[in-house]
Formats: sequence, structure tokens, C-alpha cells
Amino acid sequence: MGIFYDCHLHSSFSADSETPAEAMIQRAISIGLSGMCFTEHLDTDCPPEGPDFCLDLPAYFEKLSALRERFRDVIDIRIGLEFGIQPQCTELLPALVAQYPFDFIIASQHFIDGRDPYYPSFFEGTCEETCYIRYFDEIRENLDRYSDFDTLGHLDYIVRYGPNRNREYTYRRYADHIDPILHRLIDRGKCLELNTGGLKYGLGEPNPCREILKRYHDLGGELITVGSDAHAPEHIAYDFATAETILKEIGFRYYTVFRERKAKQLPL
Repeated sequence: MGIFYDCHLHSSFSADSETPAEAMIQRAISIGLSGMCFTEHLDTDCPPEGPDFCLDLPAYFEKLSALRERFRDVIDIRIGLEFGIQPQCTELLPALVAQYPFDFIIASQHFIDGRDPYYPSFFEGTCEETCYIRYFDEIRENLDRYSDFDTLGHLDYIVRYGPNRNREYTYRRYADHIDPILHRLIDRGKCLELNTGGLKYGLGEPNPCREILKRYHDLGGELITVGSDAHAPEHIAYDFATAETILKEIGFRYYTVFRERKAKQLPL
């Protein structure tokens, strides 16, 4: 069947994209997608060295609602958010979610102890392994604080930016820190995202890597969402053919999409 919904997309409503939402939609139509979900960044209490990932929620929802209506006979447009989870922010998030009838919520760990691993300075003065362990442990801690989400985004995102990236990284090396995250997702009926951004960044693996996806499946996890994490039109549905192959080889037969926070399984 294939994967015809891209459920992790950004436009100029996110601080790290300059692409108008309409341009993203036109690209999705041109490559034959059935549907797409915008998941603009909303990170509160951002580190000072980077951009402020605030989001104009009224303007965002008004614009996307109009575009959804305009293109409703051509492509299924859904409206979501990508929340950056941090210990000091999780109490704020449910009230933000409740303001609008969103279709889909991604919870993503972007910052660790108030710092951004996107910048090389994050890794200065400490070893890469310690940083990766702290990243996974903070995800686990945040999942114990916050549950109003649908999927966990790009689980091993940090390896995109480490000094050695994923050259010395394996699931087995960090299994004691990753398995508790997977167990929490499964026990609470939450999805795990396959994010093809890692393939775009040249890792040779999605985020999370195949080993983690297989471990999730072996533990009984069945709920997978798929997104490109595209911030520009040319990256929409990036390498979805590889994503489909990986999922099928592991044993997944369906991927999950959301409307009004309700899950639907679509065949791969």
C-alpha cells in the first residue's frame, strides 16, 4: 500500500522554517499524498542561545483551518502541534492543548536540562555517552509528568548532533535507558514515531533507529506514526519508501494517523 500521510510537518509558523504552509500543501499534492498533518513547534522556556519557539496559536489555527477548507477536495489536511517537553513546562501543556480542537499532538524532547544539543557547546566538557544517557533519562522523567500527547517524536534525536553522531551509538549500548521509555509508551497506549529526519541528516537510520523500532515491536508495541519532520517542501515524505521497508521487515503491518485525537490504523 505505502505511506500516504506525512504526520510531522513544519511551515513558517515554526521559528525554524521559512516556508508558507500553502507551499507545503502544494508539494504534498504534487507527490500524491492523501493527507498531511502540520505539527508546528511549541517550545516554552527556550534556551537563550537559540530561537524562541513560541507559536501564535490563534493565527495558526485560523490559517490552517482556512487552508484545510480550501483544499478539502484535494488533500486531507490535519492540524497538530509538536510540544517540546521539559520538566518545568509539563503543567502548562494541557491548558494549551485544550484551547483548540487539534488533531494530533507530538511530544518531543528538544532540550536537556535547559540546554540545546543542536549547538556543539552542549557537548563541550563532557563525554558524548553521558549526554545521550541524560537525554534518554529526561525523556523518561518527562513521560512520568506528562501524558496528554499521541506520539513520542524522534526518540533518539540527539544523535543527529553528537560529536560522533551515531557512529558509536547502538540501542544495546543504551538499552537500560531506552527500554523504560518504550515500556511507558506501550503501557499507556501511546504511539512511537518513525521520523525520517535521521535519513535526511545522513545517519543511515531513521529516528529512532531500526534496533529501537524492533525492540518496541518485540515488547508488544504496535502503534507507529510516520513523519518526515520536513521544514521545506522538498523534504515532505522524505524517503518514505525506506520507512515502509523498515517497518514491514520488523513486522509492522499498519501505521497510525489521528483526527481529532482519535487514532486510525492504515495498512502499509
